Amino acid sequence: MQPSIFDDSLRTGFEVIDEQHRMFLDMLSELGEQIQAGHHRQGVLNAFQGMQAYADGHFTDEEATMAGYDYPDLADHRRQHDTFRRMTRDLGKRTGEGPGLLSLETLEYLGTWFVGHIRNDDQRFAAFAREHGPRA
Repeated sequence: MQPSIFDDSLRTGFEVIDEQHRMFLDMLSELGEQIQAGHHRQGVLNAFQGMQAYADGHFTDEEATMAGYDYPDLADHRRQHDTFRRMTRDLGKRTGEGPGLLSLETLEYLGTWFVGHIRNDDQRFAAFAREHGPRA
């Protein structure tokens, strides 16, 4: 798995959200390194569950920020977050079925989804926020 690269294309202008994005991508990279190194399954599962919890907290924070701006696409954005939550929850259940189910390819997919979401959907919100400002 490629190391996490958090560049300017991922910056939203919200310092807390940007830091959370960076941390999540770092967690994905670290998890990839553990899998590649062949670390025992329980350690990988624990790291994956920690990554899930972190993503869930990030999504909650991001949605609260969007609500503070009366973001009109919040419901759709929340559905996208819920899709990611379902994907990782289902993957976490399958990971317990046997070794190898949490693969580098799976992590690449999650990372690609997350980066695409930031570059498209989160950036759309950031543009809205810059234009409209927080609600009074």
